[in-house]
Amino acid sequence: MIERLWKLGGWLGIAAMLALSLTPPMLGESGSHADKIVHFAGYAVLMFWWAQLVVERRWKLAVAVALFGAAIELLQGLTPDRQPDGLDALANTGGVLLGWFFARLLPNLPARLAALSASRH
Repeated sequence: MIERLWKLGGWLGIAAMLALSLTPPMLGESGSHADKIVHFAGYAVLMFWWAQLVVERRWKLAVAVALFGAAIELLQGLTPDRQPDGLDALANTGGVLLGWFFARLLPNLPARLAALSASRH
């Protein structure tokens, strides 16, 4: 059950990332690079989340998540309110690497939560 909920959360994360990246920006376009922190953190969470389900060959997952971020940056060029930004893609990739690192420190969290839940019953 926990793994199903974890997958659902992961797919919702992907959908949210896509929607937030292709709709008009919520952060002001003040010329600062504060949005890079949002990109970095968002992709770190996304990678960490999915890396809990993909425990073998995570490097393939990392490549896929980084490519997803790059594809979104390219798709932003097709929207009227967004423009692709190479620094955003770099922040996305940095977040992927951070998420991968933390997933190595805390591997297979859904299985651990399921075991903990089962031991309480």
